[in-house]
Amino acid sequence: MGTRVEEVMTPDPLTLAPSAKIRDAYALMKERGFRHVPIVDGDVLKGIISMTDIGYLGARIPEILSMTIGDVMTTKLLTVGPDESVDVAAAKMASRKINCLPIVVDNKLVGIVTTYDLLDALARRLRGQEQ
Repeated sequence: MGTRVEEVMTPDPLTLAPSAKIRDAYALMKERGFRHVPIVDGDVLKGIISMTDIGYLGARIPEILSMTIGDVMTTKLLTVGPDESVDVAAAKMASRKINCLPIVVDNKLVGIVTTYDLLDALARRLRGQEQ
């Protein structure tokens, strides 16, 4: 089957609650260099917010920054399980033109995989074939 998502994902990613403010997500992403933050209630995935979402909303507008994430997060999520192959994850991301996939087991967030993670897996696969 090849490389599985769980081998390249970031386990236990930093998350925020739907009640957090957009300014909290924006500050976290800027500080940590993230482009996405999963939104969870407890450990159940509820949505995701991206730096692109915040930019479209107006990252420097105080009224926008004071809104709650739950009001603007993406809730129609494409997800994969940790046992899925990276090939399937990459195909799903490419088909929807998205840059990350939450990894879930029984609706609970267990990780996140990004285009960078998948590119790294591809590079390792290619290096392995060259030897």
